[in-house]
Amino acid sequence: MSTHVISQPNEHQQDVVGSDEHGTLVRSLSTTLPPALGNLLATIVVLASLVIGIWSLVATWSGNAEDFLPFFQVSVAATVVSLNALYARRTFSYVITLIGAILWLWVSVTPFAPFFQVLLQAITVVIMLAGVVFSTAAVRLSKQPRF
Repeated sequence: MSTHVISQPNEHQQDVVGSDEHGTLVRSLSTTLPPALGNLLATIVVLASLVIGIWSLVATWSGNAEDFLPFFQVSVAATVVSLNALYARRTFSYVITLIGAILWLWVSVTPFAPFFQVLLQAITVVIMLAGVVFSTAAVRLSKQPRF
């Protein structure tokens, strides 16, 4: 007499996938960079933000504010991106925040109808803030051991 054991691999696989609280985007952003490269990239982002901020400040003070990016948007975007880059320097997870900030600055200087201007600025700010959330989750995930 023989005993047959029937395993159901699908149930185990669904449990593993269902118990994972992080999506594939966060997992892909949580890969760590070598410390020297991560620090270099974060330093470049902070220095570029600082240079663009100073350039915008000079353009605003000289009375030629329309010749460059708006100072308020530059200072907010530079602060958010720089702080996020410094926090997540071991990963490159701040790329979404960087993309959102660039889009926000582009929308700020592009003439649209007022309704679309507000709508597009709101969307790009949400992208930038989502980047901060994803980056924070990715840094937390990168500090956990991978098994």
